[in-house]
Amino acid sequence: MHFDRQGTGEPLLFIHGFLSTNHVYDKVLSYFTKHYDVISIDLPGHGKSSYNNEKTVYDYAIRIVELLSSLHIINATWIGHSMGGYITMAAIENHTEYVKRAAFVYSSPVEDSNEDREQRDEHIQLVQTEGVAALAKKRIPTYFAFQGDPKDVNEAYQHADQTTVEGAVGALYAMRDRPNQVDMLNRVDIPLLFLEGTKDLSEAPFHTASPRITKAITDTSHMGMLDKPEQFIEALQGWLTVK
Repeated sequence: MHFDRQGTGEPLLFIHGFLSTNHVYDKVLSYFTKHYDVISIDLPGHGKSSYNNEKTVYDYAIRIVELLSSLHIINATWIGHSMGGYITMAAIENHTEYVKRAAFVYSSPVEDSNEDREQRDEHIQLVQTEGVAALAKKRIPTYFAFQGDPKDVNEAYQHADQTTVEGAVGALYAMRDRPNQVDMLNRVDIPLLFLEGTKDLSEAPFHTASPRITKAITDTSHMGMLDKPEQFIEALQGWLTVK
């Protein structure tokens, strides 16, 4: 699994979302590398990481845990965007010893609805018949709520170009079949952050009474780290520094 690593201090693991790469965090990482040991990965079948038949969020979590183990890192702070958040939830469920705390950025613990699952199946067929670019053309504008900065939207397309057909299909299966994780997260005894975008069209809202779960908001789309990186940094760092 490909990764970049910069900085020193407490380890922060940044995980990107579907049709993306670790470079989606480039606008914000320079801040965090001044204070933390930052590891940003490419998920299997995305960026520079090869795909090895991962079909569930648990498969992806295992690959990441194997990487952390090889780096002798335990108890990292996981920061997962969208699908990266789903994978982080799977890691919390099955590999708790590797997760000190977790931030879910523009990601929800609510499972796909029946309509969402049908749409995933349509997207799988689209990728298999017309390629990843056809799906990217359909999905990426919605990630920006149809009003993104053209430079940011173009960057997102460049990330998507680095996703293989096999990687996209495997990720779509994993997202389609992921479980509802609301109850699991409500029982977890580690600090959790949900960063939500006011213009996010992609993630389902949820309610929680857990004292371990913090919610923060950015005035952004699903791609807040690109839309308004300063708000993203402020919200995430504010949570990281709470003792």
